[in-house]
Amino acid sequence: MLKLSSLLTLFWLTSYAITADAADIAILKSSDLSYFEQAIVGFKASLPPTAKLREYSLGGQLARGREIGKGLRASPPDLVFAVGLKAAMAAKLEIFDTPVVFCMVLNPELHELPASNMTGIAARTSAEVQLSALRSVLPNRQRVGLLYDEEHSGNFVREALRAAKRQGLELVTVAVRRHEEIPNAVRALLPQIDVLWLIQDQTVVSEPAISFFLESTLEAKIPMFTFSSTLVQQGALGALVLDPWTVGQQAAHVALTRLKEPSVSAGLLLAPEQPQLALNENSAEYLGLALPPELTRLTGRLFRGPGMTARTPIPSDLIP
Repeated sequence: MLKLSSLLTLFWLTSYAITADAADIAILKSSDLSYFEQAIVGFKASLPPTAKLREYSLGGQLARGREIGKGLRASPPDLVFAVGLKAAMAAKLEIFDTPVVFCMVLNPELHELPASNMTGIAARTSAEVQLSALRSVLPNRQRVGLLYDEEHSGNFVREALRAAKRQGLELVTVAVRRHEEIPNAVRALLPQIDVLWLIQDQTVVSEPAISFFLESTLEAKIPMFTFSSTLVQQGALGALVLDPWTVGQQAAHVALTRLKEPSVSAGLLLAPEQPQLALNENSAEYLGLALPPELTRLTGRLFRGPGMTARTPIPSDLIP
């Protein structure tokens, strides 16, 4: 015969299982970008099939997000999943008690995210992890060039300087404040470096600048390591990339944990799981680099064509 304590434990576990399976989850997305959509698909795929989902698009408008947030306060879900900066900001400004999980937000600390009831998944891996990936591709390149805007990436670059020192790399940094400064900064930087490391920075990464980075580095025969598989397809040598579906899956696991215990991970920014290496064999050949076979076997995305600088629209895996 079960003891009373065992019965209570069994009741608690059963109650949680019912709650998790029947959870009411609101999904807020900043806009209908395919990158956000893929994260939502990964999130949904990792939830119990009986979970109740309500999905809202802000259409790029924070004001709309705040109105949606006020409506959710009147009829609160068990958890909110926010995808993109404006969705996360709407949740921060309007949802105070309900657990929130957010992702696809670049530089969340600039917006004082996450808040006390929010758990975030970082939109990029740490500088340590990125530099380790760069070294695995280019073990003999020591001088790494980096452009950044202090407002957007100052903290990340200071972390990168410490990580580079630990890994025996020399990080040559150039700060810019406007898009117009980039061409001259790149021309001055390229003769000083062995590889250009392009990070997610809203000032540095723009449609005109991307073409300039690709053309300038290839002309100078300086490899470029970045964060976007689309840039690798266009001609960058390599990147450490996040798969949005996998990020969504991770968010679902975090959400299920928070449904079980809302205080777990609240107020934390979690590292993204399972980043993948992307490489361009054509670019490696053009640059006179031999990619180790064992490395290419482990590469998540390997590009061989259609050419050195394939012309495609602005990369879809840049996070706005």
